[in-house]
Amino acid sequence: MIAKMVKGGGFRGALEYDLNQQKGRMIDTNMAGNTPRQLAAEFGEIRKLRPNLGKAVLHVSLSASPGEKLTDEQWREVGQRYLRGMGFNDNQFVITRHTDTEHEHIHILANRITYGGEVVSDGNDYRRQENLMREIER
Repeated sequence: MIAKMVKGGGFRGALEYDLNQQKGRMIDTNMAGNTPRQLAAEFGEIRKLRPNLGKAVLHVSLSASPGEKLTDEQWREVGQRYLRGMGFNDNQFVITRHTDTEHEHIHILANRITYGGEVVSDGNDYRRQENLMREIER
């Protein structure tokens, strides 16, 4: 399994991409909204807790090995394990499954700011992510 992580400043653009009807669909979330606009507004409410944080957005793409097929439920579990493993236990998130390419993959969009206003650490996050991917594969 391959993970690609990007940290950014805006939720709306990532949501527009992830929820593009020709590309993918939402398979898991802990939020109320359904559209990019609604979800961006929800993310924005929590973001107000840390107005000076430049990169509040975590956007991750997780890809299966070529030829590997997973169900929505299996992808949800992979996404949940990734979030927990990276310390996103009390954060807003959206998981979308994309079917626009030959290889199966999901996108995870998460707020780095917790509901309590703390920021999830990004220290050694690429190394932690690699270790987590090997664990999920097993």
